[in-house]
Amino acid sequence: MRRGLRRPQPAADVSALERELEDLKRRQAELRARIRQQKRGAGGVNKLQEKLERQLASAKWTVSQIREIQPDWDEWGFYRSVEAKPPTPRGRRRAQNTEG
Repeated sequence: MRRGLRRPQPAADVSALERELEDLKRRQAELRARIRQQKRGAGGVNKLQEKLERQLASAKWTVSQIREIQPDWDEWGFYRSVEAKPPTPRGRRRAQNTEG
């Protein structure tokens, strides 16, 4: 084949190409949604893991140290006995209406 000349390609069915394009667009939207969802989920898990690592890094006692002193210590019982508190509000406090 001489340089610069191409063989004529068979004419593609326009409706088939349009269907394929729509399928590819739909697949792309699905994949982008899954990536967004995974990024959001992974980000939350990573944040929590980092927060726990920071909190536990400064712990005065580890489970193994407590078990050395008190072998029958129930770790899960201890965790279940702790009550959760709502987080402290951040930012400026709203002015309270104090009508007397």
